[in-house]
Amino acid sequence: MSETINIPRDTTMQLLVKVHRDQIAGEMDLKYKEKVAAATSKAEVDALFAEWWKIQYNQDLFTKSEMLERWFGNVLADTRVHGVTTPRYSKSTSMIGELTDDSTGLVCTPSTESTAGSDPFAHLPQFWCLEVSAEKNTDGSHTIYYVEHIDDTSDVRSGEHLCWVLQKNTYKREYQDKDYKYLKTRCTPAPGYKRWKEGTDRTGKVHEYMAHPKYYAGIDADGGITCGTGLKPVNRTSHQTGVTRWRGRGAQYSGASGSLPKFLDAMMRLKYGRKGNSGKIEGCVNYNYQYTVAVSETGVERVILTKEQAANLLVGSAVMLGIQSGSDRNTASNYSIFDGKLITAIETVTIEEKEYSAVYVDNGGKTFDTTAGSTYLSTSPYYSGWNDNVLGRDGSRYSPTSGKEPGMIQGVEFMNGSYLIVSDELWQWSTDADGNYNFDCFKCYDQSKVGSAINENYEQITGAHLVYPAGTGGAWTYITDNIIDDDVLWPEATTASGSGVGVGAGFNRYPAASGVRAAWCFGRLNYGGHGSVSCRYSSNWVSSAIWNGSLGAPGLEG
Repeated sequence: MSETINIPRDTTMQLLVKVHRDQIAGEMDLKYKEKVAAATSKAEVDALFAEWWKIQYNQDLFTKSEMLERWFGNVLADTRVHGVTTPRYSKSTSMIGELTDDSTGLVCTPSTESTAGSDPFAHLPQFWCLEVSAEKNTDGSHTIYYVEHIDDTSDVRSGEHLCWVLQKNTYKREYQDKDYKYLKTRCTPAPGYKRWKEGTDRTGKVHEYMAHPKYYAGIDADGGITCGTGLKPVNRTSHQTGVTRWRGRGAQYSGASGSLPKFLDAMMRLKYGRKGNSGKIEGCVNYNYQYTVAVSETGVERVILTKEQAANLLVGSAVMLGIQSGSDRNTASNYSIFDGKLITAIETVTIEEKEYSAVYVDNGGKTFDTTAGSTYLSTSPYYSGWNDNVLGRDGSRYSPTSGKEPGMIQGVEFMNGSYLIVSDELWQWSTDADGNYNFDCFKCYDQSKVGSAINENYEQITGAHLVYPAGTGGAWTYITDNIIDDDVLWPEATTASGSGVGVGAGFNRYPAASGVRAAWCFGRLNYGGHGSVSCRYSSNWVSSAIWNGSLGAPGLEG
């Protein structure tokens, strides 16, 4: 005799509502998948997203995260394979590769604030991206608060919560033969393909989107660390202090992940067919200016420079001011008047019948005195949001190739004139039995367990290993290729002949018998050809705090 199961009426109704809801959602997702497939521009897909959302979103039925899981998982889907082939350094020293598969023939040019470049990838399911405001929860999950195209952009980017850029969590495959390296991505599973690491959170949930911080870390009006626009970078700080500062926001935070440089490098390869960003979207590596003022003044918020000097400076960039004591920006005297304030205007002025340039700064209404020949102005790392008005997802405000300003790839701002201090990697020098120097990478996949010592919470990254013969000295070297790894960007060898070959990036080699090092990436505003997404600096301790090192922000992983 069969047993009768009695389901409470309210539970039955809930199940029926859920089934009906899911059925309607599935039909809607399929309908918009077809519309997105027919779209030919990013603007069209943006409009379709807003339409899809506004027709359906009901906070009693869906969370914002659930809506985004559907959009990225069900709507943004096609059969395309995007690929790139790049030569290994032994085959060719060139940085230039070749787009393959469904990317063949697509040509990208970066945008500026005044001119939209060409981005034939921007509307495609694997590359369309979206800004959101989010918070990681203590259990490793996350909550979405504001969404681009739906909520005010000012709320999305405010820093009230972390500003992330979402992109479809595709399947990728990296491999190599003796002559070439290959990278391919697709929307659906296939042998040899894996999801991006940063699409999986600490709970182990694999999301249909991955999330990267849009900006370096900054400090909000209440003194808390966050990720938003218009904020001063958190520099003159260390890996140790950075982890502590992020923990003040929550035990689930430690800061930037090493998956971010890996992602930026992959996007550069997939969209531009290059082994590095140098020469295309340069980032801030050539904005090193230091001047003593030309005319003394009292009670001002400006400095007087020659017109030739001021012509090198950009309104909206940051500077420090002090009394000259050498040229090192770490020397307290050189930033004793203020440190990292924005230039608000540059105007021509006539003083005693001679023309100069007055460089105005926002010092919060606090005036200061300047003395000709000794008061010293130096450029500083940029505030976040420099590229907010760029007419595309890739580029720089004025000139992507000048080296004077931050870059942006897939909506993520990078290389603000200071190193990015990665929190979840630690690097280690050691010596082997033959006296050779070894340099290795260790990663912690749980930001709540990140620390300043390599322990059981860290995994050694296979392949992230450099060896130098005993007696090798310190020097800048250049990277030939990067290793193949799921989410760590690391030099395969550092024997390239210069800055314009290989991956177009420098490696600061300072061998030591032992010692844990903090992970400093990208370079600084005076590094020229050394600086790049692939640039690595091997000599800073976890306690090193210097003007040219800034904290980053986390994504959803870990």
